[in-house]
Amino acid sequence: MSKGPNFATSNAAAGYMGSASIGGVQVRFSDANIAAKQEVEAPDLVMADWDRDAFNYGKVDISGSISGPFTEDFVAGGLLSWACARGTCGELTANDVDLAYYCGKDKSFTDLLVNSFSLSCAAGDAAQFSVDVIGRSTSTFGTGDPDFKTTSEKIITWDKVGVIATGPSGVADFKYSNFELTVANNVEPVYGIGFDSLLPLDLVPGLRNISGTLTAIGVADDFEGYDIWDDYTAANDGSVAFTLPGLAITVICKFHRVEPTLSSGLITSTVGFTGIGHQTGAPWS
Repeated sequence: MSKGPNFATSNAAAGYMGSASIGGVQVRFSDANIAAKQEVEAPDLVMADWDRDAFNYGKVDISGSISGPFTEDFVAGGLLSWACARGTCGELTANDVDLAYYCGKDKSFTDLLVNSFSLSCAAGDAAQFSVDVIGRSTSTFGTGDPDFKTTSEKIITWDKVGVIATGPSGVADFKYSNFELTVANNVEPVYGIGFDSLLPLDLVPGLRNISGTLTAIGVADDFEGYDIWDDYTAANDGSVAFTLPGLAITVICKFHRVEPTLSSGLITSTVGFTGIGHQTGAPWS
């Protein structure tokens, strides 16, 4: 006769009891899934059997993401500098991330680089972040308890977020219902032959990709969308400035053509932009 599950030894635990700290700054978030991932590879071989008998362990991929709403404390913690700042030779800043899953289980990751970062906000909602990271070393589960954080902090809502888009001919006079900004560093893990590990030997930041969209309320006919190809002037870049309490970032960019949407609801216009030219100032340098 089966006794059923042994609830006394269950590993079930409440996720809200976990915590995360980035570079020593504890953050509140919605989801975190950083882990070391590795597959067992069983190739198709001629082996006188109909079941796979030969296998190898694949390379170790240390990656994942942390996402959630911006809070005033977290904005002051230097997230943008970690994601955007490049050194003289294009190097990124490394940071440590500590995850505690519940009382008695934690895992630390050292020297993580930001592979991509996104900032978004919609009218009626809180400003959201998502940061994808990549690393080259991992650790086993520890037995440390999560750091308790009991101080109150304010989540940044849409009314505290500012967007100013400026084209070659001046500021675009529009209100926006939502926006998204993505900074992709395209970090490439490098694996070396002859090392006693399947972990990456090094991490190399690639070309930076900056892109995003603005959703303007109404028909954005005088936004910097040109009708004639020759109207684009190479020397005259546009820019988009995003501001939150404790955070400001300006993207030098070129705007795409405006795409208005006509429906029975609110008329909106989607304006894409692509980062172009050398980004300067905080948090880029």
